[in-house]
Amino acid sequence: MLCNDVVITQGSVKGITGPKAAVLANITYRQLDYWARQGWVTPSLEAGVGRPGRRIYGADDVVKLAALGHFGRSGADVGQLGPAVTRLNLSGVPEDYLLVTPGGPDIEVVAASELRARVALPGSMCVFDPAPLRNKMARREPGISSRKTA
Repeated sequence: MLCNDVVITQGSVKGITGPKAAVLANITYRQLDYWARQGWVTPSLEAGVGRPGRRIYGADDVVKLAALGHFGRSGADVGQLGPAVTRLNLSGVPEDYLLVTPGGPDIEVVAASELRARVALPGSMCVFDPAPLRNKMARREPGISSRKTA
């Protein structure tokens, strides 16, 4: 069932369509499509396999897309960071976390309380705060889940 770019999937878990995920993440749909084909940020709710298939993203997927877009706009090499985004596990991470990349191809999840100490370390860093995006998603579509339930 489709309603304003939010799709109801099995188990009544709401998800975010590809076009809507791109808008929320502040990237182009072309970027989202390329990153999905590379396997960097794949839809966790519905893979969209086959001709009629639609990619359905969860909230954590959109956060990953937004972080990758932010790092790219900040001058980081998205080609190097893409695989690191794939490995990020955002389940169980507190809402106030920040993603930090220390000038290389690694991304770490850092609690806001530890951020000041981490940024003080030598080397260039890029920080992404997902809180505004999570708040925006929660206001627009209450009940969006990042996990698929059967």
